[in-house]
Amino acid sequence: MSIKNNLYNIFGGAGRAILFLFTIPLMVNYMGVEKFGVWALITSIGNIALMLDVGIASTTMHFVSEINALETKEDVDYKTKTIIPVLLLINIVLSAIVAISFLFFTTEIAHVFLNNSLVSDDIIIALRWIGLYSSIMLIQHLFSGIIQAYNQFLLVNIIKFINIFVINVGLLVFSFLEEDFVTLTFYMFLISILTLITYIYLASKKLNIFKIKPHFDYQTTKTIISYSGTTWVGYFGSVIFTQFDKIIIGKITTPEILGIYAAIISITSYISSIATVGLQPIIPKLTEYWTKVKTHRDEFVKEYKHAIQFNTFLIFFASLLMLIVYRVLLKDIMDINLEIYPDSILAFQLAIVIYAFNSLSIPGFYTLMAIKKTKHIGLWQLLGSFLALYCIYLLGQSFGLYGVIIGNIGLVITSMFNFITAKVIVKNPFEWLKYIYKPILIFNFTISLILLVNNVYLDAIFAFIASVILVIWYLKQQPELLNIITNVINKKKNEVL
Repeated sequence: MSIKNNLYNIFGGAGRAILFLFTIPLMVNYMGVEKFGVWALITSIGNIALMLDVGIASTTMHFVSEINALETKEDVDYKTKTIIPVLLLINIVLSAIVAISFLFFTTEIAHVFLNNSLVSDDIIIALRWIGLYSSIMLIQHLFSGIIQAYNQFLLVNIIKFINIFVINVGLLVFSFLEEDFVTLTFYMFLISILTLITYIYLASKKLNIFKIKPHFDYQTTKTIISYSGTTWVGYFGSVIFTQFDKIIIGKITTPEILGIYAAIISITSYISSIATVGLQPIIPKLTEYWTKVKTHRDEFVKEYKHAIQFNTFLIFFASLLMLIVYRVLLKDIMDINLEIYPDSILAFQLAIVIYAFNSLSIPGFYTLMAIKKTKHIGLWQLLGSFLALYCIYLLGQSFGLYGVIIGNIGLVITSMFNFITAKVIVKNPFEWLKYIYKPILIFNFTISLILLVNNVYLDAIFAFIASVILVIWYLKQQPELLNIITNVINKKKNEVL
């Protein structure tokens, strides 16, 4: 596994997560819980449009990686002119559908997803801009996928970080100035245009897109559509949950519960996000090994094992860090009155734990994509999403904030991704658990102590000790990373001497 590319994505993802960890709580502070709840609904509706993404970034990365694995120029040229035009066409059509829908049917969209009491002229205009923002994001995913297929993960992470930084700083300033939702969404749209232009320029330097002479090949087109379609089902399931949860909560609970839930989940979901971007570099490598699996099976299994261990370390480490700072986020930055909303403390802890275990499925997700077993992704992702939404709906009516948080546990069923990949790759569906049973035990023991003791200072000590143990465990599993760190330290010592 390319440690360097993983580190690029980790630091990129961590940087973006840190921005959100500061931005979201401060936006809650400036807007107030109720207004932030409405903002969460607006952005969720825009993100629902990304259901049409069909996993275009991952699909593009996969097929362009296959092109890069070819050995003759003739094969590369042929695959390029048959694959790239199809990907471009699919993406442009989907982006156009989103743009047209939000331009001409915004009012209808607002009444479908929002309570009538929330619908106003400003909300409708804001939804129009957030829809156009989403349409631009669809096209961005295609070009970022091309760049990543050439292992340019550092470059993509720099662009993503700058994009998120500019957007979040702007949203924070506009929230502080008490600007309306129209201003916020229009600003997001403008920044997305600039980012898209950057992606197009850089992707065209790697792959001269504008000089490709399209050649229609029925079998290639069928393969791309089939792969994209089954991948889409998986992404569709994921987007259904991450956006419809807030819409359901908005209809069955109070604006205060929605606002607190949105604030907590917006932060804890970055456990999954960091792991997702951290593991993204395995797609080109796994795809390459699987293309030559008869001669590279050992390398494939090694990459797969490292991916599972890396993912486990990353999500548990990030979760433990959150358990150290969550009270500061709630009380001091979000300015949520814990005397009025005392349930927020345990709700935040539960959300961190649930998202940690939900995120264990990520290596299986990416591996299934690499070996073209995407139908399993769609089945289990949809099942997990609908189960989680049903649990949120059912438990939220009876148990309020605790209920909607606990409902998220339905997504843990997507761990089936790992059982399926282990069965295909090493013939033992439980093999992946053998790779990571130690960190699972460490994390479970630490969480048990934190929930039993419930003391802010002792909680931080327990989480810190567990984090150190996790680092030691992971370094033993990754001698390559340990060598990199050792070389850096020795180099610094020599410079000092």
